[in-house]
Amino acid sequence: MNNLLKGSLSILVIGSMGGSYAYADALTAEMKVYQVTAKEQSKKELKQTDEVKPNSKLEYQVIYHNTSTNNLKNLKLNLPLPVHVSYLGSSFPANAYASTDGVHFAKAPLTRVVKGKKVNVPLNEYRVLQWNVKELKPKQKTTISAQVRVNAPE
Repeated sequence: MNNLLKGSLSILVIGSMGGSYAYADALTAEMKVYQVTAKEQSKKELKQTDEVKPNSKLEYQVIYHNTSTNNLKNLKLNLPLPVHVSYLGSSFPANAYASTDGVHFAKAPLTRVVKGKKVNVPLNEYRVLQWNVKELKPKQKTTISAQVRVNAPE
């Protein structure tokens, strides 16, 4: 299960300087994985972890840091979701985009047409979440997060 925790973190950076990875050297990312436990009904407790069990609820947190002396603009920050987890629909900031293929993104919740009816795409089919950040000032940090559940073996 360690691959759920150490999965690849993709930072897609499309900036106003042109080129898909214009800011790749100026932006760092640190990913942390927490096990989520309900302390009280309205409060959650996060415990950093490196081992998980099926049905565990996790929160992925990624801290992005602009290490440069320039403003970084029009960033698209991606958080891939491993195939062994299901997204729970909870993310921060709440304005996430989502994708089932890592290529085509739309505002969450995703929908599709089935037998002529518009239906929501099941959350367990989400493979990548994406946030659009208009600007990250020099030395500024921003954090994104998403909650997932570890799938039970089939």
